[in-house]
Amino acid sequence: MDDVRFAVIGAGMAGLACAHELARADAKVTVFERSRGLGGRLATRRIGQLAFDHGAQFMTTRSRPFGRYAETALRAGVLDAWRPRIMEDDRTWPAPIEDWWIGQPGMSALVRPLARNIDIQGGIAVHELIPSQRGWELQTDSGRQNVTFRAVAVAVPAPQAFALLGPHGRSFQHIGGVRMAPCWTGMFAFDPPIDLGADARRWTTGPIVWAACNSSKPGRPQTPQCWVLHASSGWSRDHLDLDAAEAARLLLQAFEEGVGHKLPTPVHQDVHRWRQALVEQPLGLSCLVDEETSAGACGDWCIAPRVEAAFESGRSLAHSLLSMAGLSARVTRP
Repeated sequence: MDDVRFAVIGAGMAGLACAHELARADAKVTVFERSRGLGGRLATRRIGQLAFDHGAQFMTTRSRPFGRYAETALRAGVLDAWRPRIMEDDRTWPAPIEDWWIGQPGMSALVRPLARNIDIQGGIAVHELIPSQRGWELQTDSGRQNVTFRAVAVAVPAPQAFALLGPHGRSFQHIGGVRMAPCWTGMFAFDPPIDLGADARRWTTGPIVWAACNSSKPGRPQTPQCWVLHASSGWSRDHLDLDAAEAARLLLQAFEEGVGHKLPTPVHQDVHRWRQALVEQPLGLSCLVDEETSAGACGDWCIAPRVEAAFESGRSLAHSLLSMAGLSARVTRP
């Protein structure tokens, strides 16, 4: 199997789920990730003793394969249950109607079991896919890779996937119909802590759609008390080009309006702009693959805006690529 090489671009949940399945077929897999860390939007920002899960807030397990993977992650100690008090607008809910799971000690830990024994090249961005007679070569910011890959799996947000795959097959034009929304995220720490009547709050109208007390999550620092806010897609689009200081000011102001009273001055505040955060119009397929070129794309944007959807999409693409290469994954639990 030494000559069967696969490249996976992106080390989020979809990319690593894909790489894990490919590796189970004894293929050689290399994952290229432009950032230094893993997990993509499964992200936790740490500043000193503060911790903010500023991307995906939690995950659910609705399918059997992902449920089995969650069991693996739980046994590995990288998964924990979060049972917050919830308020939506002015209605209070005692707990989520389904289990909410978080990574330990941070959200990116959720992908750690998938990354074991995988060759991951961090800090390398792939700018171009170059077809050759024997497969694919990759142009990266560190130069052209001196390796030819049998197949390529692109596991990045839809606009980036379209930029890489669009020139290489008509089937990839479908990616252009996917719509993803931006999200401004606010991170605020309070000391002494504030009490808003719930650990997680949702709003159906207004600039803020989500606020969560990160300190209410198991394993997270308790003091100073950390809160994460997500702005609505519409507000984020309208204010996409704000500078960080102004975005933080407006998000805190909107937070105060949402809770209905003035808040104390935060001891720390920060923001992050996710340009491709939420799937608004998915592809409608589990993945997208082109048999002629042995290339494909996967991600939550194929199915739905859930961590579980990214996992399912990555696995689906891996199985398609393995079938094209005449291989199959081992039939074992993930």
